[in-house]
Amino acid sequence: MDLRNMTAKEVHDYIMEHSKGISDDEWLEIGKWIGNFLKSDSPMEEKKMFGPLSCAEMVTMICDGIIRWRNSICIKCNRQKGKKKCRCEMYPGNEEHTGGIPNEIWAHEDAQCPYFEKES
Repeated sequence: MDLRNMTAKEVHDYIMEHSKGISDDEWLEIGKWIGNFLKSDSPMEEKKMFGPLSCAEMVTMICDGIIRWRNSICIKCNRQKGKKKCRCEMYPGNEEHTGGIPNEIWAHEDAQCPYFEKES
């Protein structure tokens, strides 16, 4: 995906049509693109596609979750098994990213998990 060569409509349509297949890194790239686009001198009609209560809000929430996950203690724990699903062996589950890990543990950088083992 080359955002530099895409129009605002193409980016908007890509988000709306392919949201299930967009990787974490692509979401962060899209979020940065939207931020820069909204600060640019582009026509207001194009900016409205990314206004309040639009796909930009969805992208912002997804990016926030990705950043929280990447800063969490869980992703840095040796008990995390299966890098693709980011599961903890102590909190089994089948939710992607959290794998059943309680929010009070994974959502905070300074959370105290009784099972935390620093990766070597």
